Amino acid sequence: MLTTRQRKRRVASYIGAGIVDPAGTPQNSAPPEITGTAQVGETLTGSDGTWTESPTFARQWLADGVAIEGETGTTYVPVADDVGKVIALRVTATANGRTKSAVSEPTDAVIAAA
Repeated sequence: MLTTRQRKRRVASYIGAGIVDPAGTPQNSAPPEITGTAQVGETLTGSDGTWTESPTFARQWLADGVAIEGETGTTYVPVADDVGKVIALRVTATANGRTKSAVSEPTDAVIAAA
């Protein structure tokens, strides 16, 4: 029978161990990135980042963390509704029947066209 102290130590060890992904799950070693100017009418270009397992990618552009409907390519051109919002790119990698996602750092807030 474990004492209270032993149980607490066992729980602390378990929590400290973290969650390990199953073998074959794509791992992200460099996050997705966005280049370009966050301005209405200007093209933003996203990179998938660096992943293990040679995955295939699915992309989703986000405005203030919300998916932008239909925007799943490598580029995005902000529209007037995006003014004041930050844009990010979520990349989902799939390999060996397993998936994992990573999100880019957001852009500065989108500004109106010049």
